[in-house]
Amino acid sequence: MTNMMRASGILLLAHLAQQSGVCAFAPFAMSSSSSSKRKVKTNQGKAAGGFGKKEDAVPVSHSRDESQTTQNLINFLLQWKSKGLGVDAEAGTEIGYDENGFRGLYAMKAFKKGDIICKIPSDCALALADPSVAATEEVSEVDGAVNYLQWYAMNPQARQMWSPYIDTLPTREANFDPTPDFYTDEEIAQLEFPMIVKKALERKEQIAELAQKTNLPFDEVQFATWLVSSRSFSIKITIDDGDLVRETSEADADGLKGNSETYKMREQGLRVLLPYLDMINHESDNYNSELHLIDPEKDDAWFAIRAARPIKKNKEITISYGAAGVETSVGLLMNYGFIQDENKFDALLLKKGGDDCIDSVEGWSTTLEDDEQQLAAGVSGNMANVLRFRAKMKRSYPPTE
Repeated sequence: MTNMMRASGILLLAHLAQQSGVCAFAPFAMSSSSSSKRKVKTNQGKAAGGFGKKEDAVPVSHSRDESQTTQNLINFLLQWKSKGLGVDAEAGTEIGYDENGFRGLYAMKAFKKGDIICKIPSDCALALADPSVAATEEVSEVDGAVNYLQWYAMNPQARQMWSPYIDTLPTREANFDPTPDFYTDEEIAQLEFPMIVKKALERKEQIAELAQKTNLPFDEVQFATWLVSSRSFSIKITIDDGDLVRETSEADADGLKGNSETYKMREQGLRVLLPYLDMINHESDNYNSELHLIDPEKDDAWFAIRAARPIKKNKEITISYGAAGVETSVGLLMNYGFIQDENKFDALLLKKGGDDCIDSVEGWSTTLEDDEQQLAAGVSGNMANVLRFRAKMKRSYPPTE
């Protein structure tokens, strides 16, 4: 999801980051949870209402996460005046586990469309690039991973400051859905779809190159890349470079031209990690909330989750991942490590076509029935996701006449 924010005071704080490895600045605190972003759907049912009235809640289908690490994160964010989170009934949201053991964010009260569900101040965001450095394109997931390791995870001062958040991030042992860059080259080839095969191989190569260049262990850079790709949010910031630009207006009716001076501004993409908000799971078609920026032109800006439709109490809060909330199965598997059963954007991708696509279901080496039979036989590990991906894409082609 992409948003716009003005970056005020960034140049000074970027300098501090270079000096100490820590940057706690106005729009973002530079210093992508313990669950990964998942495709989980929770209870879709409706509670029965008495006397013909609709109940404003659904049955409870989750158990509250009462771990100490989660409580430490909540306490940390509350100290920064975050809103809509906590343990009391008026908090608005809570972290919980569904019946399958997957973690997500749940509504503790009903919300109307447009309501702010929860929000954290921009000071609590962890930037994954130095916004003072002009860039023609957004920093890649791998570049962001190296910055995350060097600025936060491996910097003792920053690690201590941000430990309430870092301690809740997934590990290889828990809440980890491998993306294709963790697959063997043979498994990547089995994906067949040119777009994702190319992306996976390029990312593996970039991880190896940056690990060697920075003298960081390959495994550390690879896993940090997964954290960044699966947990970070992309936003747009506008930066005042401090350079005066003289502008000459067009001639008026009398043939006179006017001069004015303004400061040169530039727009730049930036990846940020947003504690607590990155606990929210994905829904391709039926998400009920969106990420918003409140007062982005101010130093005390907020990252907020706003209800996109009415949400009943006990309902899981979901967003749609990807730029502008649009993510195909290629993007979901490549960046988050899962496939969702329903995804309307796959059909649009296939309709658009191109060299990176397979034009028709006949262009695959196996049939849909072949893939479904292998899945039914109990294939596990990375190959299970390979088969789910192939089956999902094949089901997305328009029916043949």
